Amino acid sequence: MSTFWSVWSALLSLFCLAFMFGVIYYYWRINDKGDPDKVVGEFDGIEERDAPAPQIMFYAYAVALIISMFYLVFYPGFGSWPGLTRWTPESRVLEHEVSLKEQVDAAFAENGVKGLGGLTQYKDIVDAGGRLYETHCIACHRTAGRGQRHYPALNDEESLYGNDDANVLASIIQGRHGVMAGWEEVLTKEEISQVATYVISLDKHRYVAASNTEKFLGSKVYAKHCTDCHNLAGDADRSRGIPSLKDKYWLHGGDRKDVKHTVKNGLSNVMPAFDHLKEEEVFALGAYLAHLRKEEAQRLGKLDPELVEKGTYLAAAGDCVACHISHNGEPWGGGLPFLTPFGTIYATNISTHVEEGIGSYTYEDFDSAIRRGYNNKSLWSRWLYPAMPFTSYTYLTDEDMRALWEWSRSLPPVSKPNRSNKMMFPANIRLGLMGWNFLFLDRGELEYDESRSEKWRRGKYLVRGFGHCWECHTPRNIAQALDRKKVFQGNYIDGWNALNITANELRLAGWTVDIMTDYLHTGKSAKGTPFGGMAEVVEHSLSKMTREDIEAISVYLLEGDEYNELDPNIVPLEPKGFTAEAQKDPSYAVFQYTCAACHGPDGKGREGIAPALLGNGVIMHSSPFNTIAISIRGLEPDYRDEGAVFMPMSSFDGVINDEVIAKLMTFVRKYLGGRDETVSEKDVVDIRNVLKKGGYLNKIHQVED
Repeated sequence: MSTFWSVWSALLSLFCLAFMFGVIYYYWRINDKGDPDKVVGEFDGIEERDAPAPQIMFYAYAVALIISMFYLVFYPGFGSWPGLTRWTPESRVLEHEVSLKEQVDAAFAENGVKGLGGLTQYKDIVDAGGRLYETHCIACHRTAGRGQRHYPALNDEESLYGNDDANVLASIIQGRHGVMAGWEEVLTKEEISQVATYVISLDKHRYVAASNTEKFLGSKVYAKHCTDCHNLAGDADRSRGIPSLKDKYWLHGGDRKDVKHTVKNGLSNVMPAFDHLKEEEVFALGAYLAHLRKEEAQRLGKLDPELVEKGTYLAAAGDCVACHISHNGEPWGGGLPFLTPFGTIYATNISTHVEEGIGSYTYEDFDSAIRRGYNNKSLWSRWLYPAMPFTSYTYLTDEDMRALWEWSRSLPPVSKPNRSNKMMFPANIRLGLMGWNFLFLDRGELEYDESRSEKWRRGKYLVRGFGHCWECHTPRNIAQALDRKKVFQGNYIDGWNALNITANELRLAGWTVDIMTDYLHTGKSAKGTPFGGMAEVVEHSLSKMTREDIEAISVYLLEGDEYNELDPNIVPLEPKGFTAEAQKDPSYAVFQYTCAACHGPDGKGREGIAPALLGNGVIMHSSPFNTIAISIRGLEPDYRDEGAVFMPMSSFDGVINDEVIAKLMTFVRKYLGGRDETVSEKDVVDIRNVLKKGGYLNKIHQVED
């Protein structure tokens, strides 16, 4: 600083101090002259009086003045005076830079360290890199390099350009610019949807609700327009920073709507160059990133492979992914809506993402949420809504909980914020759920009838614990708690009847252990195939389990339990098919006109087109709800595997009237289901009104992307 500016700065500082002292002195002297009874002004009926200023104000000004004087004595600020401490920002920064440079040089030269990984053993270098990360990187890549949407995680091995030293240093110094062209002007809306479906189907870890035809058409669009950058197999190309389309990591969002947005609009992701950093700072930052990757690898390495494998199986048995994934969404990211009489609840992100998932949970936090419906991590949302089936998971053993916890730690992070629930008052006040838990949560253990077989006991644990079958198939009371005395007696969900599956109902319809095991495990059986939500349960859960466990479930359901006792005198129904008498019924002609083309003139079905109606579990059920609902709303085909795919069933709403539908249902249920109950026109109208209210009428109800 020149002499002129030094003197000018010193004089200005002195003036400010003197002015501050003068203000305090002047107003202190005249303060006692204030007269509280003297009115100096009035506005809108409010009087301003000449009251003395409070003493605390003068004391505060005096303290500030003293602190300012002490600062100028000990630190720079008074012209060129360096202060008694002789501190300067330049000397502090220089000291730090020299120290860091010396440490990095010594590590490479004297100690023979090779690469960024070797630098991780030097705490001071890693700490310096951590400070640089917090200054330059944390805004985009988040704490500890966990990443977020559009900004990759830096603590794993899934790098676009590779995690070798050369590419890491190049990314820091030169920056990166990832570009993908938008295809809105080239592809039609249908082609964009098809190619997005095909791309997410490349991830073999997830279920895609789409036909093989749509995937095939998408593959053609992909082969024509996408393979110049992404190879035909969808593998990564590290040399050009092109991501893999086959793994479980989705930088720009893995929901189908996200992929459609990317295809339509393209991307232009820029990481700025940090070429202003000194060489030793770049190495320190690179060492910190290597340290983060090492920490994450060590965390994953500590997981017990056997427990992870067991937990993976148990998570499938619990059908966790079915709820914690939105329609054609990214697994474990949550977002699935649950419609309740009190509003909409959205499933949460249960990935290992720290900010948006449950990555910060301890085992105690995890166990509390799963088995007690209590969230230790939230102040305002401590009590969970019973849409989370903790009323069933409360029966899980400690051993299985440990395995499930180990599995949860192995999941990839998904950067997807949780959606806010839309619950009406007072259901949106979570404190009330504490009372709900007190009244309805069974904190005991499952009781087993020791006279039953081991397979029956295993089945009970799976059905009432992990499988939580009764959560859908049991009626609920006004508080949406399970009516345990009506266990398995059926419930209305998503426009379908989650059927009565009591032992008596199943025995009457002719279900056996083998038939039910085939149905639950493969989705194909002599009693038909699952559809709707049950098809998803088979896809995500039951098909992933061992046949022995599925047999145990079948045994438990067919043999019954408390409040579900089996009547040994029940004789299974034996539908006769279309007898000569049936063929004289006027409804037979209606069947031939509306149903026979797909289901066959005898109702025995056609391979690859439509399932058999003769002896079908839905047709033989005591409730005609689903049979009528299918005829009114149609049915979307099941895409689980090619061997179980049937053609879509069109809605007959508007094709035949309610009276004809009622007579046709009565006819079909009598001859193909062995049921003599009459289906009335009122039954059809009532079910039509229920479907209309839920938004299922005249269309195959499906959540849009």
